[in-house]
Amino acid sequence: MRLPIRNYLSTPLTILIEPMCDQYEVPAGGEAVVILEDGHPHSIDIHPENWVSVWNESREWATVEIFDEHQFSKPKREAE
Repeated sequence: MRLPIRNYLSTPLTILIEPMCDQYEVPAGGEAVVILEDGHPHSIDIHPENWVSVWNESREWATVEIFDEHQFSKPKREAE
């Protein structure tokens, strides 16, 4: 599973991958892609202090790719 996390803030955003406590910094205006193994539990908690925690309960390590700018387009909204 690929989970893009965009940072629209003017300050860096911290991503913590638990339970291993790996830490990644997403620059202002940047984006991260967290890659998790399909079929296993995971959860995402967003904290107001500019950080996000991702709980990965798979046996496989999560991987994170950091980009300086948004790599993926915003989803198109259907006409109402």
